[in-house]
Amino acid sequence: MRVPPLTRTLLVALLASTAAMAQGPVPSGKPSAAPVPVTAPAKPAAPAAQKAGALAPRPPAPAAAKGPKAPVKPGSHADPRKPVITATTTDEARIGADTPELSELARAERELFPPSLRDLGNPWPTDLPGTPDDPLHPRVHSSGLPAQTPLTSIPVAEGGKDVSWLAKLEMPDLPVRWDARVVRYIEFFKDDPRGRAIFSVWMKRSGRYREAIKRTLRKKGMPEDLLYLAMAESGFEATARSPAGAQGVWQFMPETGRLFGLTQDRWADQRLNVPLATEAAADYLADLHKRFGTWELAMASYNMGYGGVLSALRRYNTNDYWALSRAEGSLPWETTLYVPKILALAVLGKNAAALGWKDLPFEASLDGQDVTVPPSTSLASVAQAAGVTVKEIAERNPELRAQRTPPGEPYAVKVPPAKAALCAQNLPKVAKAESPTEKYTVRFGESLEQIASARGCSTQKLVELNALGPQETVRGGTVLLVPPAKNAKTLPVQPAPTGAAPVPGQASAATTDAKDRPTVVVPQDVFVYPDRTRVFYKVIAGDQLADIATKFKVTVDDLRRWNEIEPAARLIEGMTLQMFLPQGVDASSQAVLLHERDVTIVHAGSDEFFQRFEDKGRKRIVVTTQKPETMEAVGRRYGVTPSLMERINRRPRSDVLKENESVVVYLPSSAPAARPQPSTAQAKTPPPAPQASLDRNEPIPEPMPPLSQVTAPAPELLPPLPN
Repeated sequence: MRVPPLTRTLLVALLASTAAMAQGPVPSGKPSAAPVPVTAPAKPAAPAAQKAGALAPRPPAPAAAKGPKAPVKPGSHADPRKPVITATTTDEARIGADTPELSELARAERELFPPSLRDLGNPWPTDLPGTPDDPLHPRVHSSGLPAQTPLTSIPVAEGGKDVSWLAKLEMPDLPVRWDARVVRYIEFFKDDPRGRAIFSVWMKRSGRYREAIKRTLRKKGMPEDLLYLAMAESGFEATARSPAGAQGVWQFMPETGRLFGLTQDRWADQRLNVPLATEAAADYLADLHKRFGTWELAMASYNMGYGGVLSALRRYNTNDYWALSRAEGSLPWETTLYVPKILALAVLGKNAAALGWKDLPFEASLDGQDVTVPPSTSLASVAQAAGVTVKEIAERNPELRAQRTPPGEPYAVKVPPAKAALCAQNLPKVAKAESPTEKYTVRFGESLEQIASARGCSTQKLVELNALGPQETVRGGTVLLVPPAKNAKTLPVQPAPTGAAPVPGQASAATTDAKDRPTVVVPQDVFVYPDRTRVFYKVIAGDQLADIATKFKVTVDDLRRWNEIEPAARLIEGMTLQMFLPQGVDASSQAVLLHERDVTIVHAGSDEFFQRFEDKGRKRIVVTTQKPETMEAVGRRYGVTPSLMERINRRPRSDVLKENESVVVYLPSSAPAARPQPSTAQAKTPPPAPQASLDRNEPIPEPMPPLSQVTAPAPELLPPLPN
C-alpha cells in the first residue's frame, strides 16, 4: 500500500528513537572465554536524527532537573548527628536525601533513557475509521521495522561507533547479556565525565567493605560480583537513606529488615551494621534466586519486590527478565534499568585497570573486631580505651544512632583489630569515669520536663544523654537513659487512680491546696458510670485519639462524647481529656493520669467558668429586656461595643429583642456600676451550677439547671468567622 508522505516521515522519526530497544531474546549465562556477541538491527534510513540510545551531550546551561525519587530504596542523611527515632512514634520525618552520586546518576539516567513511545512493532491500529472490508481501510504488508536478528555479535553503538572492544573484557561471575541498556551504562561510566566521577568515588569507597562482602558471598556459595548490587544501591555509604525509608549499604526497608533478623529501635538499627546486613542481603537474594531461578529476576525482585515481579511474570506469561523489561507497562522504569546498571558496574569493576582506573586508590578497610562493652557505654569511652579517635569507632559501628551502646545489656562494639586487646584491657578503668545512668521507660503522657524534675536533673542533661534532636518527641514506651534513682525528686502531682498502687517517686496530690490544683474544663453533660473510674489525661505533642483510646481500653467514640471533640481534628498539646475507665484497667504504672480529687472541675459555660476565664477582665452578666429594643441599644448602656455584643450573642447588632428576652453582656471592669433602666432591662444572675462529682462513694447529683434563657441563634444569622 502507499503510505502518505507525512505518515512516512513520522514513522521514520519514531523508528530512529526506538530502534535501539528492538532486541531479540538470548539465553542468559556466564560466557566462557569471550562474551556472546550481538548484532544490532539494521539502521533505518533517516535524516541526521540522534537516536535514543546515543549519549546526549550535556546542555551548556540547562536548568538542573531534579532527580527522581528512588522507588523503594535509600540515600544519605545530611545531618551529621545521626537521626534518633523513638520506640513508638510514627514520626519518621528525619529522612535524608540520596547521596550526591546517586542523585547525579538519577539525573543522568533521564538523559540516557528518556521515556519511550509505544512499541512500533505492534500491528497497525484497527480502530481507524472504516472497516476491514472497506477498500479505503489501510492494509499493512510490511511494518517498516528491520527484521529481528539473533544476538550473535557485539552491538554497534549509536552513530556507527565500533564497540568491538567489549569482546576483550573479562566477564564477571554474573550472567551478562549485551542489551543496549548495559552497553549504554558502560559507555556512560567510562566516557562521560559525570559517570566517570561517580564510578571513581564508588570504587574508592568500595575498599571499606569489598573484602568482607566477598567473604560472605563466597561462604554462601553465591556470585561474588553481587557486590555491585550494593554499589548500585548505596555507593557503599553505610548511612545512606532513601526518601522511601530504606537504609544501609544494602538499602533494606524496615519490614524486610525485620523479616531477615535486622532489629531496629531508637538506639541501634542493624540495617546499618554492614556485616549483619550483608548476611541478611545474601540470604534474601539466595531465596529470590531459588524462587525464580535466574539472577536477573532475583535482582529485579530485590528492587521491586517478590510479589510485583511474580505478578508481572504471570500477567505477561514469560520468565525472561529482558523480555519483561521491554514489555509496555510491565515493570517500573527504575527496575528496567536496575539489572542493566548492576551488570554494567560489574563489568567495569572487573576491568577497572584496563579501562583507566589502574591507579585508583581504595579507602582503608573498615573491618573490626568485636569487644563486648557494658550497657550505655559511649563511643567516646571506647575510643579512649582503644587509643583511637571517636570517628574510627563510629565508622565501624554506624548502627549506633546515639553514639552510645543501647541500655539494658552488654553490646559488641567493633574496634580496629590491632586495638581490640588494648580496648578490652583499658575499658573498665575508663568506664568508671562516666557518670552513672540507668534505663527508664517513658510512661504514656509523660513529658521530658517531668522526667527531668523527677530525676533531679535538667532537661538539657537528658537531651545530651540520649542525643535527642531539636524536633524529636519523646513518647510512651521510649527507653531513655536517666540519672540514677538516688537523685530522684518527688513529683507533686499525678497520683494513681483509686485502688491503684502509688507510682514510685510521686506523692499523692490529695493534700495539694485547691488553689494549686489544675483546672479541667469539661462539657455541660454529666456522665454517671457506677462501675467506672473517672480520670484525666493531659495531651502531649503528637498524641493521636486512636492511640489514647487503645491505651486506656475505651473507644474513640467514647472520648468524643465525653469531651466534645472532633475525631478528625488534631489534638492540641495541653488539652485535658476526661475518661471513665472500666474496672480492672490500671494504667497508672504506664501512663500519667490525674484523679478527679486532684483537679478542679469546671463545666464549660457555667458561672464559675466565666469567673475563671473572664474576657480581658470583663464581668459576665445576663440582662432581660422589659420591652423590644436592639442589642446595640442594650450594649450601649453597659459600655459594650456593638461588635462585641454580636460576637458574644452570635446575633446581628440590629436584631430587635423581644420583651423578657435575655442576652449576655460582658461588663467592662473599669465601668461604673450597671446602669440599666428598670423599665427597660433588668440584670439577673442565675444560681451557681452544682459541682459535679462522679466518685462512686458520693451521691449522684441532680441534673444541672439551664445556664440561662438565651435563645440559640439561627445558623444563617451567625457572623462570618474571623480570618
